[in-house]
Amino acid sequence: MDEPPSPFFQYSYPPSTDKLPSPTNEPPTATDELPPSPLLKSRIPRKTIIVDPNLFKDDSRISYLHCPLRKGIIYYCRDGAIFEHNIHSYGKYEPRIIVPTRPGQYLEEISFVPIKGNRILLFAKYLGGYLHLSIHKIRSDHRVGPALWSFNGSIDGHSDIDNLVPITSTENALGITFMVQFNGHWKLFDISTNGTDASNNIPLIESRRIDFDQKLARGNSRVKLFPDRHILLNTDVEVGRRNETIDIYYSDSGDTNNMNFSFVTRMSIPLLKDRKGSFVDLDVANGSKFAMATSDGRVSVWDIRSTVPLKTFMKFPKSVRYLQFNSGNPGKEVLVFVERDNLSPLDIIHVIDATSFETEEMLPFKSTKSMRVGALFFDPSGGTLYAEHTGTLYEWHLQKNEPRPEWWIGE
Repeated sequence: MDEPPSPFFQYSYPPSTDKLPSPTNEPPTATDELPPSPLLKSRIPRKTIIVDPNLFKDDSRISYLHCPLRKGIIYYCRDGAIFEHNIHSYGKYEPRIIVPTRPGQYLEEISFVPIKGNRILLFAKYLGGYLHLSIHKIRSDHRVGPALWSFNGSIDGHSDIDNLVPITSTENALGITFMVQFNGHWKLFDISTNGTDASNNIPLIESRRIDFDQKLARGNSRVKLFPDRHILLNTDVEVGRRNETIDIYYSDSGDTNNMNFSFVTRMSIPLLKDRKGSFVDLDVANGSKFAMATSDGRVSVWDIRSTVPLKTFMKFPKSVRYLQFNSGNPGKEVLVFVERDNLSPLDIIHVIDATSFETEEMLPFKSTKSMRVGALFFDPSGGTLYAEHTGTLYEWHLQKNEPRPEWWIGE
């Protein structure tokens, strides 16, 4: 087949953490005219075609991309089925289906969670209240083996477990539990794999709860738990929509499964004039650092010990997608997101040194309203970055930075 031109520019904007130049007025610079990147081993990505770009259309899109086990082994949904694909292999069995299409069922969310015993849990939610759970052995080649246990069924009518979020646990044999947010607490549900403890044919058993000393708001609020499970953020919009708020909670309990969070402080962030500014994304790193994006295009990085942001990006109207840190390893953190402007022909991936904020790479893709960067994610080590555009996967390897001190917080 004839391969159409790649939407990825063989160019990059000069590294900067200041205002992004307009792509219509200041074209990007050829990568061979720039010094070596301090963040990426190469600005030119490795490319893998998953869907023939000549045939790419809405019903052939890939979605829900993950890399939970090893660099190069990618999981995604296409035509209702869940695939496993080693993009570094050209064998005749690539890709392979691990969960087939379910007629009349449409995937809403998938997650892969490593669990105890060298196993992985596949969690898939479908529109209409249908749930798939399966436990798989991880093979020696870091691929998913046959299902050791599985559940497929409806949870329609069980509103208490409709918004499951998987988290790690030390209190059960699997090392995984699910939580659901309620006013003032989370309920925790363990998986029953023997069928004797489950009720109503649902293999989830309410086991514990996490309490708060104040009721968490519902509606527009978002809750985020730090990886060490001692710091919790609850974001919301104040009445009258003049400020965005972030409530910070802390738990010093040694029991990470039955935690009682206490309110610490509230951060109030003014909205830009005449803009709604509701939260669109929030991610956390180890320690006390978190990043957030708002619908007015701002991206800011905060430390819970400070009342001012460590850094703010994009101080002009844009939209932001796929905000995330690569890992919580001090000295090796990067923050990434996609900048999107409906008036611009570009989607721009930002790769930022999240330790010092002194270096940044901007990777531009030609886009249209229907053809955008559709995913941005890391491998488990945080050392490889992936982006999907029009059925093609792009892969960059990060430099191995020397550990450096965390950003200093003034008093």
